[in-house]
Amino acid sequence: MPENLSFYPRKLKSYHYDFIRLTNEKSGSDLVQIIREIINDIKSRGYDQAGCFKEYIKTLEGMIQEIESKKKGKKREYDPFAIKRSGDARIALFGMTNVGKSTLMNAITNSKSKTGNFSTTTTSALGGTCMYDGVQIQLIDLPGFVYYNDDWKINKQIIRVSRTSDAILMVIELSSEVKAQYDFLLGQLQKAEIIMDGDPVVPIKIIATKGDLSYSKDYYELLKSFSAYEILPITIKNEKSLEDLKEDLYDLLEVMKIYTKRHHYKPDLDTPMVFQKGSTVGKIARKIHKDFFSNFDYAMVWGKSVEFDGQRVGIDHELMDGDIVEVFLKSET
Repeated sequence: MPENLSFYPRKLKSYHYDFIRLTNEKSGSDLVQIIREIINDIKSRGYDQAGCFKEYIKTLEGMIQEIESKKKGKKREYDPFAIKRSGDARIALFGMTNVGKSTLMNAITNSKSKTGNFSTTTTSALGGTCMYDGVQIQLIDLPGFVYYNDDWKINKQIIRVSRTSDAILMVIELSSEVKAQYDFLLGQLQKAEIIMDGDPVVPIKIIATKGDLSYSKDYYELLKSFSAYEILPITIKNEKSLEDLKEDLYDLLEVMKIYTKRHHYKPDLDTPMVFQKGSTVGKIARKIHKDFFSNFDYAMVWGKSVEFDGQRVGIDHELMDGDIVEVFLKSET
């Protein structure tokens, strides 16, 4: 029998991070094989009985069909919502139309999303990269939901892309009815099973835009009174507000930076490896190279997760943000 439903959001997140790690730089038959192994593992543990895993399996099976169709030389139609994953993690901007998503996107990423004071300015998904402390965060600017219309033809595409993201930012403007925005967006996330039984499958926060308007404070206090999620108020024209937001995005992802070093060399502090919080030395070893995992002997760690710098640890040692790791193989001892 599958485990309690409250277990699934956390477990699905673990599968999603493993999927990203295992499929990194894979393609063709190798990628299909890995995806099938993930699907089989989910089914063997009985997790596929939960709605969120059923949808996840559908997404993975769709990827297999797309890869195999490409191998057969079938021509694919242009998909305005197909954004190639890049960087260390992906966050989707999820909100009503004309709430400032594209303006926000332009302010903190390298993208140039089209903006305008009318509905449906953004009609396709757009990607951009935000840098924070060496970590590349991909933001996806999705079209806004229109007039609280539950049947808008693009809604399904918005939800589809949201399911491929590692976190969701609900964007709510402080110049109109915040309760109506909040309830509608929450309903869409529940319909997509990104929220199940009140628990989000991925981290969720709220960005409150247009906070520089004279009457926005009252709407902000109202939003705080009923929101189940942390609210990040921003002002586009305030540089410090935007820099603080980048740190908030990093915190939202629940990831950590890990640095590696070679024996007798200084650590590489310019290019961190990014992992989900709670990851072990074994995950880092596997990411470096499969031989580092299969021939692992021990590791030495400098940082917050150890009692003293240079402490010797095993493969199951849990690391913390900013740790430096040096892996030793059996052949080196």
